[in-house]
Amino acid sequence: MSTSDRVKTIVAKEAHQVIEVSKDAAASGAYAFPILGAYHFLRHPSLQRPLWRKLLPTIALSATVITAMFFITYIPQVALLAFVDGPIAVVNAAMLVLSESSTLILLLSKWWWIDDATIEVFDAVLVQQNQQALVAAGREVKAGSTGDPIQKLGKRLKKPFGDSPIKALVRYLALLPLNFIPVVGTVVFLVLNARNVGPAFHSRYFQLKGFSDTERTDFVKRNQGGYMGFGLVCVILNLLPIVNIVLAFTHTVGAALWAVSLEQAETDKGKKVE
Repeated sequence: MSTSDRVKTIVAKEAHQVIEVSKDAAASGAYAFPILGAYHFLRHPSLQRPLWRKLLPTIALSATVITAMFFITYIPQVALLAFVDGPIAVVNAAMLVLSESSTLILLLSKWWWIDDATIEVFDAVLVQQNQQALVAAGREVKAGSTGDPIQKLGKRLKKPFGDSPIKALVRYLALLPLNFIPVVGTVVFLVLNARNVGPAFHSRYFQLKGFSDTERTDFVKRNQGGYMGFGLVCVILNLLPIVNIVLAFTHTVGAALWAVSLEQAETDKGKKVE
């Protein structure tokens, strides 16, 4: 079997697995939380303040990255894609450059300034949804009747963890060649990225729950359909450059709302056992 045939076989196998997981994703309903997160974010201006503080440097970064990526990588990628996509290579290459730019912008901004802000928003949503006890595992929560959840957040007690931007970038680059396989390759590329993106948005939740690495892995495996659905919607929406920084916040809100739903389900399950 040639290398090309082996690659196609692997991609076909992944595609089959995607179909199976997609059934679980549809049943979980988690795919709706990125959309619900955007709606919730727009309805609550207090959650938007951390974004506005970071918006100007992010716009400058986005403009720089997109310009540089098109200048440096567009023509080479058109040339490569022309072998498999023919005349539509000019369009597909542009989409690919936008996807690459979007990922790079998100990784750089998270590295430099977004992470702290999104964690603040995640915790604020939990407090807003009466999950103070959960937040208290990783941050001081101020008492008071103020309706602003951001103002209730005190000093963070646990340093956030998650994949480093470099590790995430290496993983992304390793999957990038899949885009050179017409249609199926792009789908598999998006899905494999979604597998990582979904759990990444719950890294703060896992931390607040006190999960070990093993517990985290088991939890993600039990809910892999949900994480696939959530992550896939996020990945598709993140193809929009510049806007994807705003989406980093709305996805965070969606992830927090999903965490609240999981906590409520766990509580309801405990009541039934009693």
